[in-house]
Amino acid sequence: MKYWLIKSTLVGLIFFQSNVIAEHLSLLQVLQRVVDHYPSIKSASYQVEKASLENIKVESQLSWLLSSNAGYSRDTSLFGTATDQYKVGAEVNRSLENGGVLGFNANISREDATDTFGPTVPNPTTSTRVDINYRHKFEKGAGNRLYTEGLESAEAGKLLALSDELSLYDQLASQVIELYLGAAITQARINSLDKTIERGRRLKKYIEDEYKLGLSEEKDVLQVNARLSINEADKQSLQVAMLKQVISLNRLMGRPWKKVLLPDTSINRSLSKIYLELYQQSQSHSPALKRIDAQLQLADSAIRSSRDKRKDDLDLVLFVGNEFNQGDTSSGDLDESELIGGVSLEFNRGLDKSGFDADLRQAHYDKGIALEDKKQILENLQYDISSLLAEIQSSEVALIAFRNSVQAEDKKLKEALNRYKDGRIETDRIIDFESQLSTAELSYDLQAIELIRRYHQLNLIRGGLWKDIILPQFTFDEATLSNPKERSH
Repeated sequence: MKYWLIKSTLVGLIFFQSNVIAEHLSLLQVLQRVVDHYPSIKSASYQVEKASLENIKVESQLSWLLSSNAGYSRDTSLFGTATDQYKVGAEVNRSLENGGVLGFNANISREDATDTFGPTVPNPTTSTRVDINYRHKFEKGAGNRLYTEGLESAEAGKLLALSDELSLYDQLASQVIELYLGAAITQARINSLDKTIERGRRLKKYIEDEYKLGLSEEKDVLQVNARLSINEADKQSLQVAMLKQVISLNRLMGRPWKKVLLPDTSINRSLSKIYLELYQQSQSHSPALKRIDAQLQLADSAIRSSRDKRKDDLDLVLFVGNEFNQGDTSSGDLDESELIGGVSLEFNRGLDKSGFDADLRQAHYDKGIALEDKKQILENLQYDISSLLAEIQSSEVALIAFRNSVQAEDKKLKEALNRYKDGRIETDRIIDFESQLSTAELSYDLQAIELIRRYHQLNLIRGGLWKDIILPQFTFDEATLSNPKERSH
């Protein structure tokens, strides 16, 4: 009883909506509205924008770094002399693209002792030192591997985010295609029943007129009425299914659930059917291949980094500068300036490199896995494209055959109706012929929709489905302003 009430309510809504002008929307129009509304699209776009900022973070490694210090201390010597010390220093360093480090240092220190050990010993004294230093790496770190591989990882991360975004787009489009063409199939079945019902009513009127004249039997009227009742019931069931499908589409588009939509099954069949061209386009679009390419970039980066970590440290360190000393003595003022400089070679070597070797082997395994996955994806693309092209070709031929079948069944029914009017054929034969025509018409419509499905699938694989879709673009300001807590600040 409960199911009957629900079904009656849905059917009532369908009849209520029949007075509303239905909106004819093509698949691309539906997909555009879904893309404009679907919340996950924004999340995926934000992920791409977020990944694109990694380059800036890596490039900031080459910026100047300022450090400074200031302090005071009081020391007492073995002879009981107290000395106050004041120190101020600053250092600016920058990593270079070749792996070296360039730096500038400046230090000022002042010492003031309570007692001195002679007239020639200056007190207080002020020392100022300024120098430039440079560290060059010959082995580990040469070429600033951390920086270059950081850039490579940032690009791979952006490619991964883009792959996820495209994958979401394609999954969404695939879902929309299934729902949209599912609604188109249901609508085709309803249209077929409408034709059947219309023909049945014409036949019923003719039989009733004949029955009144005593030229037909009551069983003929009952047969036609039974067939019409079955067709009406089937139509109501299909209308319920159609309503559910339209609600699902409206939900994806963010439209009111009861808004009426009629699918448009027209399609441009001028899509190129050249296999090599389609295969190249599919490779260029494939989200899975983009993900594999990113994984290969990361694996190659890990291999280079592991090889670099395995090397020994061999650094050349240079510095040159000047030191100024000033002070007061009982015999006069002290004012000295000395040129300072130095060079050193630093070497470090780890005695156990098994950990680095393991990292290197793991990176090679990761690359091998990615290459095998890429091989499988390319093979799947080849089979998918070849299969769709073959199915399209077969469907085109089958569609012609179904069209010829409809024409033959229509001709057969018309000829049978003429014989029926002359009393040379039974009513049940007319009903059978009408049912065969309806089946042929429906088969033709369903075959046409299946052909459209394959065109859409092929267009989706090669990325052409997004050619006329305006994809959303989101900025950081939009993301920030969408949060009321952040907006209040």
